[in-house]
Amino acid sequence: MNAYWSGFDLHSHSTCSDGRLSPTELVQLAASEGVHTLSLTDHDTVQGIPEARQAAEAAGIGLIAGVEISTTWSGCNVHIVGLNLDIDNPVLVEGLKEQQAARQKRAEIIAEKLSSLGVENFLQKAESVAKGAELGRPHFAQVLVDEGVVENMPEAFKKYLGAGKKGDVKSLWPTVEKAVEWIKAAGGVAVVAHPLHYKMTNMKRRALLKAFKDAGGEAMEVVSGSQQSRDQTNYMAQLAKEYDLAASVGSDFHFPSQWQKPGKTNHLPETVNPVWMLWQDEPAH
Repeated sequence: MNAYWSGFDLHSHSTCSDGRLSPTELVQLAASEGVHTLSLTDHDTVQGIPEARQAAEAAGIGLIAGVEISTTWSGCNVHIVGLNLDIDNPVLVEGLKEQQAARQKRAEIIAEKLSSLGVENFLQKAESVAKGAELGRPHFAQVLVDEGVVENMPEAFKKYLGAGKKGDVKSLWPTVEKAVEWIKAAGGVAVVAHPLHYKMTNMKRRALLKAFKDAGGEAMEVVSGSQQSRDQTNYMAQLAKEYDLAASVGSDFHFPSQWQKPGKTNHLPETVNPVWMLWQDEPAH
């Protein structure tokens, strides 16, 4: 394996969305784990990028400005990561403002749908957990744990907040095409996040990749997290080649105690074209 292909983690989260570490703490942890190039890809916000940049400079690692945008495609909630973005681009800025409004409305609907669980002031408690960050399902999950409705966060998702459950609200998100448009306007590379995480058939997954490619998307996560088997990685690599998509890799890090550490993923197969080759000759935004 080419040594240059290790040390990249292009999918991670901070307290600016639903992660547990500040951008500075995240960068410091990544550096300590051998990551030489990190992308902070908080959900629907680039708020943490300036702090992460400063921390990365201090730690001596590269920081790729990123974001993870929630979309709806064919009835499924699909996440599109944007990498190497100009975070001040007006099209992206306006798009993310729309996303923040959609997140707030979604949070209100989630709280209403789960009101039968007996948690008083559910929305306000989730906002308190979020501490000003973009509201997401993990914040509601933490409230369910704190209130004793469930024992832990995995149980909260399994029963109430996971895909297809009562608290999984999708209809407010933009299309995949719209997210790709925002990312490309900002000079970034659009990436399909964790393609294996979506509950869809292989045929439908292929249709998603085709629609994404047709919309101008350029890459997909061939490796996401540390629980991916070699066979799964090889299948993702096959799809990347088939749809002429570059390959990305990321831990999708959220929590120090409940997630794999940054950079602790399987390596990309050498049969694919790594996504960072798309910007290696250009300055990072």
